[in-house]
Amino acid sequence: MSNDKPIHRYNEFLKSSAFLFSLVIIIFINPFLDDSDGGRIAGSLLVLGTMIGALSVMFTHKYIFWYVLTMVALSVVLEMLSLSYKSEVYVGIKFLRNSFFYGTFALILFYYLMKVQPLSLTEIGNAISIYLLVGLAFSNYYCYYTMNNPQAFFLPPNDSGNIQFDLMYYSFIALTTTGFGDIQPLMKIPRLLAIFETIFGTFYIAVIIGRLVGMGKSAASTKE
Repeated sequence: MSNDKPIHRYNEFLKSSAFLFSLVIIIFINPFLDDSDGGRIAGSLLVLGTMIGALSVMFTHKYIFWYVLTMVALSVVLEMLSLSYKSEVYVGIKFLRNSFFYGTFALILFYYLMKVQPLSLTEIGNAISIYLLVGLAFSNYYCYYTMNNPQAFFLPPNDSGNIQFDLMYYSFIALTTTGFGDIQPLMKIPRLLAIFETIFGTFYIAVIIGRLVGMGKSAASTKE
């Protein structure tokens, strides 16, 4: 019985690490995906991989598990429809689905991160995952908005040609408050979202550092 806790913590760490790794893979593979059927399928499989990772992380949480499983089923259906009918409508719906999933799962992880007491590598990994999830949530909504409003963003003449990667790059530039200025929102809604994303990125780092330091002090005092 005494060995159960370390094994459980190790399993939780593996699941958290696998989920974080799936998010990192999406970010680094995205620049190499084109707009062909193969590129879209590869992109969808990467998103599906993050959802499966989310299933494993939340396996013991019944309602969240079924929520993520529903998103997986929806992903499969949307992919089949988009390949069968070749309609941009389904591509737009997938961007919205991605944005919704990343955003809601970031909130779920944040909720559990605020509840947990002992500090561990699992919580640190989840804190990083939340940050990446928010950047991906905003970038997917920017992609959806740009599909309906092609002039929503100013892109430099020598941009990558991959609008999805360009907007993901912009999203993380806004989230980290770096502000290079090479890509700029030109319409009200993207500008408002960029303001919110920048504010979130600034306060999230402060809140998480404070939380993790507090958890570390609590763990140290418990050992004493």
